[in-house]
Amino acid sequence: MDNTNNFALSKDTIFGAKNHTNINSTFSSLSSFEEISVAKAKEALLLKGISSKEALQILKNLETKKEAIRIFEERKQSDENLKKIIDKLPENITETPKFHEAKGQSVELSDSARETFTRIGARAREAFIEEQIERAMAYNIPYQTYGDNYYQLMQDIDKYEYLLEKAKDYCVDWDTSEYDPVALEQAIEDAEHSAYAENQELRMYFLTTRGVEA
Repeated sequence: MDNTNNFALSKDTIFGAKNHTNINSTFSSLSSFEEISVAKAKEALLLKGISSKEALQILKNLETKKEAIRIFEERKQSDENLKKIIDKLPENITETPKFHEAKGQSVELSDSARETFTRIGARAREAFIEEQIERAMAYNIPYQTYGDNYYQLMQDIDKYEYLLEKAKDYCVDWDTSEYDPVALEQAIEDAEHSAYAENQELRMYFLTTRGVEA
């Protein structure tokens, strides 16, 4: 006798319902069916007239259910183990222990330390102001118009020095005896345009002498 007959299910049991929606519930209630291998289960289903697609879907549903039950049991066991650990903790523990907690500590400075830092800051500011005034005087920049805004004075001097370096690149002969950054920018733009025009003329001359159309 074929071994598959040991796990045979009656056709009436499988097809007792009007549709196949009850087939999954029928098989899920049969513990003996869950114990056989997937291959034998599939073979048994096929022998009972169920298509391969339906058989695979039934087996898939059973496997999904078994996996869900396994996960549920594992979580349930984990919860029980955690409860046992909590029950064994001493009663005087009322909060979760913290392994690391950053705490800021305020530093109280003495009066002499505060005075020292104040003097250092004042000296640094004086040195900064003196430096910007010297730079402004070197370019004849009217630094008095800036009032106490020496930071803005520093930025304008930096921009002016950048323009002077750019003017050298275009061979612009600029007189620094009079501070006029707007006029300097215009002179640089004119020099850039002239340089571009000269380059275009040289390119046209080169192509023309070589007999190449532009």
